[in-house]
Amino acid sequence: MEAVQKITEAASGELRSLEEIEPPEIFEELQHGVLGQDKALRFVSVAIFKHTTGKVPGNLLMVGNSGTGKTTIMNNIQRLYNQVPEYEPFRAVTILNANLLVDVDRMEFHPERLLKAAEQRARSVIGKKASPQELKATMERATMCIDEIDKMSAVVAGKPNPIGVVLQQGLLTLMEGEKVPYHAHAWVDGKEREVVLDVDTGGMMFICGGAFEGLYDQVYNRVLKPGSGEKLRTQTIRTAEGKVKMITRFNLADYLKPKDLFDFGMVPQFLSRFDNTVLLNDLAIPVLKEILLKSYDSPYVRSRRFFDVLGIDLQIEDMAAAMIAEEAARDSRTGARALRPIFAEIVNPFEFDPRAGDYLEVVDGGGHKLAITPDMVRPHVKG
Repeated sequence: MEAVQKITEAASGELRSLEEIEPPEIFEELQHGVLGQDKALRFVSVAIFKHTTGKVPGNLLMVGNSGTGKTTIMNNIQRLYNQVPEYEPFRAVTILNANLLVDVDRMEFHPERLLKAAEQRARSVIGKKASPQELKATMERATMCIDEIDKMSAVVAGKPNPIGVVLQQGLLTLMEGEKVPYHAHAWVDGKEREVVLDVDTGGMMFICGGAFEGLYDQVYNRVLKPGSGEKLRTQTIRTAEGKVKMITRFNLADYLKPKDLFDFGMVPQFLSRFDNTVLLNDLAIPVLKEILLKSYDSPYVRSRRFFDVLGIDLQIEDMAAAMIAEEAARDSRTGARALRPIFAEIVNPFEFDPRAGDYLEVVDGGGHKLAITPDMVRPHVKG
């Protein structure tokens, strides 16, 4: 809690120098919004420190299955910037898909689309009639979060994908630092005028992410190939109901080599512009359980807000939550997103008619309580 206390104290006192907000403090604050990805958050914390102090570029490439938290990390960088007063100049954070940056028909990369997104965020940060100088300075400190970068591989289904090369080469140029003429409107001498901003991208931070689904299969097949010298790892686990099972799971982080990304279709020069390639963990059962119980956007927490409107306190027993997490963990490709359909199947009948059956309990002081038990969960899981 020390880092949170520092941030709170800073909000009520004088602003600190950016060098005083060190990676451990950044890490602790990001942890409040991102569960189960501590290793990745350490890299992100260092990247933010580098970016905000202007020491060296902190560009990151994030590789992780759907539902492991790439977009959540991007959103929490924005939250961090908004909460820490010293980070006000860096609050222009954009999140957009890679395919929006290219024109497939003309085989062209469009940096102005990226800068347009940065301009829109910059205007919301400035919050008044922006001068050309203010607009340019805020855009040049932007954090560019580009999702689904894996969809722009230079190789698709074993064949060259020229548009992927165009995108990677275009982003490579921006990450190296380029002055891009950008047409915008800004206030000059009390009037809004069209201006051309010479935007220097060298001070921006680029965070690119993708599921890289084909990469998982590619490395998995390499590991299983006879003579590879590698094998999948088996572990013993105890289920929520006390059963002991042997499971074999493939974790990309255990086997990935730099050459695998080249073979996937990522241009070597493009990869070299990233400070680090960060692999997000597949979410383990305890983490999925914690996400279900505590994440603001979890299906359980959302459902609790729904039942509050009806005067019903929705609860879930510990074993029931563990069983749902175990079922979600069966498919590592969907991560925390797997919690939603499982929980929806269980809770939907009660959301439709909570008074059907004998499940509601009257509580002291008025109102009711509804508890989700293991017996309610069992019909919806494989066990």
